[in-house]
Amino acid sequence: MRKIIKNTGPTKRLIKPEKFAKALGAEKTGVKVDTKQGPISLFSLRRTLVKLLHSTGGRPKLKGTQKERTKIPLFKEDQEKLKKIADYVKEKEGLNITSGQIASLLIHTQLSKIYEQIKR
Repeated sequence: MRKIIKNTGPTKRLIKPEKFAKALGAEKTGVKVDTKQGPISLFSLRRTLVKLLHSTGGRPKLKGTQKERTKIPLFKEDQEKLKKIADYVKEKEGLNITSGQIASLLIHTQLSKIYEQIKR
């Protein structure tokens, strides 16, 4: 059994995000994120896409994915969000990606995280 370590020291005063951003010289990007995930998640998605996208002349494919397509039922609003994310990546990053490839990558990433938690 692991021993739990609990920090009982004094808490530090919180820094306002605006003050922190100013100190770093941050600028507004215009990217609006309405979820608990921030722009860093979008950067992580982009980095993984760049690493896994592979083209042999046709539509780029995600390395490691199977050839056969799997049907996964989606909520209509999720399909629309996937389309908007794919369009955003195409426009901002110049990557020719489909909403299905975005869905595949998101499912893979989240499944890996959940699997690691239950495997312990």
